[in-house]
Amino acid sequence: MSLSRTIFIVLYLLLSPAVFFAQQKDVSIRIVQDDEAHQLNDFETRLALEKEGFKIQVLLSKTEGVYVFASFSDSVYKTGPSDPVPGFKDLPNLAMAEEEFNNNKELIISNEGWSYWFYDPELNWHRFNKKLVFLDSNKVVGVKSIKQYYLLDKKEEVKVKDNNRPLYIFFVAVSETDDKGRPVKEFMRRKLKIEWKAEDD
Repeated sequence: MSLSRTIFIVLYLLLSPAVFFAQQKDVSIRIVQDDEAHQLNDFETRLALEKEGFKIQVLLSKTEGVYVFASFSDSVYKTGPSDPVPGFKDLPNLAMAEEEFNNNKELIISNEGWSYWFYDPELNWHRFNKKLVFLDSNKVVGVKSIKQYYLLDKKEEVKVKDNNRPLYIFFVAVSETDDKGRPVKEFMRRKLKIEWKAEDD
């Protein structure tokens, strides 16, 4: 075997894992308030934020979107790292209609429905703030600014500063669907509990 062929094989074996990893679907989530950013690297994260607006930054890599369940109840939040996600196969049917481009800067609060935050280049609208950041053809960062909540069951809006209850958020990203478009496999889940600092902290 020639030296050049040997070098090629060694380089290929060394680089293959990196190439494979770069081709995997990924979703990365950060919570930002003022100058502080909190990356959700673990399955469960607990944060203490000021009672004021914040942002949820979502990096979508080789995937269209992420399902989001936001509630003041910990029902779905109780789901463990390997427990079945409630209603997983029906997530597309449970996704609630949100306004385009997040004009009201709000997060829908529900004990039953899910949101679906996505980017599809074939559509001229999405659920994030209007401006997206494109890192390359397969990676996009969307931001969801949150200044108020929309309580679905009461059909009312509540400013972030006027809420004292903990906020529970559950994120799920789907890797495979069946021939009817129903999710059959996930590749990422994160859960987040936000509590609020006292005004004199």
